[in-house]
Amino acid sequence: MISTRLFFVACLAFILLSASARGQGLLEADAAAFRFDSARCEVEIYYGVLERALAFHQSGNNWTAMVAARIEIWQNGSLVASKDIHDTLRHTGTKAHIDSLGANKLLGAAGFTIPYGQATNAAFLWQRGAKDGKPTYDTILIPLSLPDRDVSRFTVGGIELASSGEPAAGRTSPFEKAGVILTPNPSAVFGENYTKLFCYTEVYVPRTLVDPSQNVEVVVSVIDATGREVLSSTNKHAIAGETLPIVAALDIDGLAGDTYKVRLRVKHEDAIVAEAEKTFFFTSEMKLSEEPPERSGVDEKILFASSDFSKLSEAEADERIAQSLYVASEADHKATKTLKDLPSKQNFLFSFWLQQDATQHSTAPLGAYRQFLSRVDSANKMYTHMKTPGWKSGRGRVFIIYGLPPQNGIDETHRVGTSTKPYITWNYDPNPNLRLASGATRPEFDFVDLQGGGNFVLVSSNVAGETYDPNWLINEAYRLSH
Repeated sequence: MISTRLFFVACLAFILLSASARGQGLLEADAAAFRFDSARCEVEIYYGVLERALAFHQSGNNWTAMVAARIEIWQNGSLVASKDIHDTLRHTGTKAHIDSLGANKLLGAAGFTIPYGQATNAAFLWQRGAKDGKPTYDTILIPLSLPDRDVSRFTVGGIELASSGEPAAGRTSPFEKAGVILTPNPSAVFGENYTKLFCYTEVYVPRTLVDPSQNVEVVVSVIDATGREVLSSTNKHAIAGETLPIVAALDIDGLAGDTYKVRLRVKHEDAIVAEAEKTFFFTSEMKLSEEPPERSGVDEKILFASSDFSKLSEAEADERIAQSLYVASEADHKATKTLKDLPSKQNFLFSFWLQQDATQHSTAPLGAYRQFLSRVDSANKMYTHMKTPGWKSGRGRVFIIYGLPPQNGIDETHRVGTSTKPYITWNYDPNPNLRLASGATRPEFDFVDLQGGGNFVLVSSNVAGETYDPNWLINEAYRLSH
């Protein structure tokens, strides 16, 4: 156990790193507190760790990695609860298979019952190694807001954020809440594949007001950085007990990249009787202004050391560079030709993605990189064909650069002539940031399965810089008939 003084020194050193850890994805952790009784609270900590952060050991085709972490709860500078996490992760496969698991998250949760107290903080400490016989940790510090202990009035517990929710249907899960399995999002970063925000909380009702024939209105809203309400949902809940579990979901697709709050208000007899808020982040390709965001103050040397760039092998660095060139400038393409050793490649990637933070107005260090990796991972899942990873495919590359078109913009029903070769057209909504061929109003990409085996190749797009052949359909039909 580390001492109180060392703990807070670690927190001061890593409190900024917690943001970078969320941004680059090795560590993610968050917490929420709920009422247990008038004297105690329940604290739930949920966390994610990329498998790339683990040291795998090989024995033939079997791979194992030790999962070691520690969760602590502190009040007024004193440790009031802790839990050690020790587990073994096992995989079977080739080294390439193990290397490909870098984007898979280990998600877990831990619960504590603690007394009410001042200055309550949770800490998630991920054991990365040892020095002088003592464990070394990466740390995320999470300030906790405890629910009001006054049982004579309405109160709201903490808010847990989740990226997905589905009926439990009898399944057991540490993430089950009120009959729904909510997969937590400990980074609180949404966007890309996480365009629906799920949240859970509890409303505590004075005992004298419990009456199933009566109800409260729970209003869940999204508030932007100016304090403006941009989304809202209202539901009624019968006052069936002293604790009302609340599960809510909001479609947040289309928000501009920025910091937001999810605000939950409880109304009883037309009056607001309790409320709570939680901050989350949304990433998108939309620029908020022409001015880049201010630097977060994170020491770049510390940020680099904590990022996965510093841990990449040469093969991994080469692959990351090839992927990054999808969104790089001509100057960046030229710069990569001068990279001769691993350190130069790692530093190029780090500098490149810091610059992308500024270009894309990311609110978290390396947030643009995290968003990019999410697309690469999705491309691999959706478009891998035989031995070709999805990010190298035509649709995978377009998806990584431009995202998916709206659902009604994907047309997969056509075939070239009477052949068995299908083609797919992706139509995007108008985008003023993309330059199109003369006369075009919407970005369009056309893919053809040239070999008939399911590997669709981009044959034409009206977006500047892409392959453009306005007569591709006629030309393909002609080739098939001769």
